[in-house]
Amino acid sequence: MTARVSALDALRGLAIIAMVLVNNPGSWQAIYAPLKHADWHGLTPTDVIFPGFIFVMGVTIAIHLPREITRLNSTMAVVSNTTRRAMMLILLGWGLYLCWYNTGSPGYNWIEERLLSLRFAGVLPRLGVVYWLTVMLILTVSWRWVGLLATALLAGYWVAMEWIPYADGGGRIYQGQWEFGNSLAAYLDHHLLGADHVYYSDATPFAFDPEGILSTLPAVVTCLSGVWVGRYVLVQHGCPNKLMMLALTGICAGYGLAVINPINKALWSPTFVLVTSGMLTLLFWLSVLYERNVGPLPKGHPLLVAGTNSIAFFMLSGILARVLLIIKIDGVSLKGHAWRFMEALPLPAEMASLLLASGFLIICYYPIKLMYNNGFFWRI
Repeated sequence: MTARVSALDALRGLAIIAMVLVNNPGSWQAIYAPLKHADWHGLTPTDVIFPGFIFVMGVTIAIHLPREITRLNSTMAVVSNTTRRAMMLILLGWGLYLCWYNTGSPGYNWIEERLLSLRFAGVLPRLGVVYWLTVMLILTVSWRWVGLLATALLAGYWVAMEWIPYADGGGRIYQGQWEFGNSLAAYLDHHLLGADHVYYSDATPFAFDPEGILSTLPAVVTCLSGVWVGRYVLVQHGCPNKLMMLALTGICAGYGLAVINPINKALWSPTFVLVTSGMLTLLFWLSVLYERNVGPLPKGHPLLVAGTNSIAFFMLSGILARVLLIIKIDGVSLKGHAWRFMEALPLPAEMASLLLASGFLIICYYPIKLMYNNGFFWRI
């Protein structure tokens, strides 16, 4: 494993650790502001985590796809492998969604209320779809067009969201909306996925999903930005000053254009892509720079442990979080009992909530550490 790949593993590890931490507070009513998503428009550190996963996936594609093309010597074999990995991510996401039972409701019908209301989108399904689309695009247009392709996709998404009209059930026509439940992306989710199969099922006038259909296109752009940066830094050994200028330009352009296009994670707005991709480019370059000048992180470093088994980490945390809610004692879930204990301590509620989240993170970490120590790496 080279230092450069080690830097990538470390960045991936940082993303999964941050995701597990922010997804499992002691109480959703007691969270420090940086650990929350923006209410709608805006950007918090938490909003950068999921784009970080996708960006790192793009860098990984830049490293491993050429090797796979050479090894397999068959485009169809590469397509087959890519499709298998993408489907595995989608199925894991669906499996995680179905891993739930409401033990507090005697009349709970898992078939009707979970299986038949399956949320098609989500974190893992989006990763799978974005991965598949990114590889297919690269195989189709070649590496040298990645930057132009990303620009075209982002511009196309912006034009579609701004200029394609859509109507609600009452015949009212909308256009150019970027609001909660009112956008072209929400309209498509509502009619193509169905109100029963999206995260915000009660949104009006249209139910929608933050990992929905149309907003997947700019998420592909985030991945392509990772591909471009990965090739520029690790393959072409490009000029770091130019890379930094490009990253800073993206951040400034994103914030500057926010006056006409809001920074919004749920809709993965073009300004959101520009700002987060710029930030992630800086973070990636700093991680590579650190390893080139200081050396790779030592074997067994927590970031490497988490980053080399990130999907296993995500799945374990998701399953355990559900188990802690499903199992109840005296009508209160195990997590509820843990929160009652933490809440009784002489601490601010936000600190107690963060400490419980940190404890959950540590519990999830050690099985992953055991996998690492035994040389077991779960590859999709």
